[in-house]
Amino acid sequence: MGRWTLGRSRISLLAMSVIAVAACGSTTAVPSASPSGPNQNANEPMGGTLNLGIWTEPTSFLDAGIIGNLAFSKLVDAPVAEGLLWYRSVDQTANAHTLADYYQPWLATEIPTTANGDVKTRGCADPAAKMCVTWKLRSGVQWDDGSTFSSHDVCDTYQFFYLKYQDQNPTAVLSTDGWDQVIDCTATDAHTAVVSFKTTYAPYLSLGSGVYGVLPASILDKAFAAGASSPGHSGANLEQFQNVFDLTVGSHAPDAFRGTATLDLAIDGTGPYVFQRYIPGQEIDLVRNQNYWNKAHLPHIERLVFKIEADVPAEITAAEDGDIDMGFDYQLGDLTTMLNAEQEGKLTVQTVPDSGAEHIDMNMCANAHGLCGPQAQQSPYTADPAIRKAMLMAIDRQQIIDVEADHETIIPHDAWQYLGVAYALDPETNPQTQFDPAGAQALLDSRGYRLSPNCDGGQTRAYSDGSCIDIDLGTTSDDAAGVATELLIQSDLGKIGIHVNVPFVPNLDSTAFFGSFASGGPLYTHNFDMAMYSSDVSPGEFDGYASTYHGDCGDSCPAENQIPSASNGGQGQNFTGEDDPALDTALDAEHSTVDLKTRATDDQMAEELIAHDLPDLPLYQEITVNSATTQLHGLLLNDIVWDYNAYDWYCTAGNCQANQ
Repeated sequence: MGRWTLGRSRISLLAMSVIAVAACGSTTAVPSASPSGPNQNANEPMGGTLNLGIWTEPTSFLDAGIIGNLAFSKLVDAPVAEGLLWYRSVDQTANAHTLADYYQPWLATEIPTTANGDVKTRGCADPAAKMCVTWKLRSGVQWDDGSTFSSHDVCDTYQFFYLKYQDQNPTAVLSTDGWDQVIDCTATDAHTAVVSFKTTYAPYLSLGSGVYGVLPASILDKAFAAGASSPGHSGANLEQFQNVFDLTVGSHAPDAFRGTATLDLAIDGTGPYVFQRYIPGQEIDLVRNQNYWNKAHLPHIERLVFKIEADVPAEITAAEDGDIDMGFDYQLGDLTTMLNAEQEGKLTVQTVPDSGAEHIDMNMCANAHGLCGPQAQQSPYTADPAIRKAMLMAIDRQQIIDVEADHETIIPHDAWQYLGVAYALDPETNPQTQFDPAGAQALLDSRGYRLSPNCDGGQTRAYSDGSCIDIDLGTTSDDAAGVATELLIQSDLGKIGIHVNVPFVPNLDSTAFFGSFASGGPLYTHNFDMAMYSSDVSPGEFDGYASTYHGDCGDSCPAENQIPSASNGGQGQNFTGEDDPALDTALDAEHSTVDLKTRATDDQMAEELIAHDLPDLPLYQEITVNSATTQLHGLLLNDIVWDYNAYDWYCTAGNCQANQ
């Protein structure tokens, strides 16, 4: 339901850039020969072609976090383009104690923290630095074009995102947040890069990590030089800058790409697979890297072919017919269909628990002291904490899960953010409200909100001012499962005397529903009573939630106000108008604490306050539905990048097709 991330209907939470801190903690450095541990599949057969279906075509390979955030671009890029740190499976992060537990060293040999001395908040070589991070880099790594990976690539990447261009980058980068906190990157030797920050910046681990975390200096240097030689230009646009590639040199893969292309239409990486070709509208082919640096995780499958499907129904048909061996990101409403196909022995279904929840935002602008702006809708009902609590008690969330998610997910605790930040959960202070319609009615009765003959003939309660408690509920109109859930919620709330209006409002497609403040989007302009969608956040980083819940500290920090309005230029994603100075204090403390244990306590305090306020009502943990051939083995699940461990995949007897 209502999910948006540029290509997926889920809204991604943005890290707050107005405040910054260092996140630190201990971690054990993993031996450089095998950053993810021994390969349990080393003796399995090699070979085979794996056909992977994608229903959104990534028309730019730079859309994997560089110029955009398309999940399918990450899917295609992940086997090729690596970063300083790589992901862990959802099983490995379920009991994470620190942010560092969400990553594993990859092109870096260890995760930098204060405990191992790689992160300092004093005594940096640059006297202007408030914080410096030392990245220790792996040796013996070659880019597919034959150049050697080094600290030069790392510092060029920092130069590209901000240091060289500031806010005038000729490439339309997705965001400079975080990168703009860097004042210098120094290559002290080939295998060491020191990054100096002007503030203590909490999400420093994300800069340079994950899919395409590091860009090749062999290309960036040429782009920098080309831009400098062009009058009126300070650099070259990577979406337009032509490169001559020979990706066979570093990969030793004779079928790898050779030719001229822009970096958005060809991938130069260090990963287990190498870019071969892209046929727009048809397929994207990768071949095995014969010279992959991680000798303990040499890829098994010979070729990965991403087949571009017209839409989700076409992908389902292809999966059922065996035309594709893997399918990704089916709609939740398709889960039953896929499970039926699994029972027929045609494929296996993966339900990947995501780092976010389907939830209902409650408009609290009536309590936000004007911060939402004059254009905002103000409902005294959704701004009333007793009504919000009663609604959470009255919604049969298990029924929603059973009907819409085929029993395959869970009901979160009242503050659901821990789903992506496991170390932030304290069950003692963050409860899980139980289904209790009788208790909900008693709570409303105790506040004097009783059924009134003037309200739907006695079926609806009257508020304290005598008005009938009639509330709008909306989600994206292009999601049938979301509309079905609205009907269930409408029925549940009607049973406790809260009337949900029909037609449902806002009733807009995903693009309009998540439209910006300037375009009049209902979330950003606060023109809703209740809005249902899902949110996720970057791996393990609580910082992203500041943009969703930070107010203005009771008039003491207006510059940090994340409630979008005309007065703050529409910044932030605090759509509910949550304005709790105590929560602001907890979020600020989380931003400014160096000690990781103390920081985790601040995170738990923030969740306790969110659970108390209930600015949004969690329905269930979001899941991603994928499928795979029964011939495929070695898959580990990650909700951010679905094929992150393709280096360990293998097919039975080297054959990936179940029907052969």
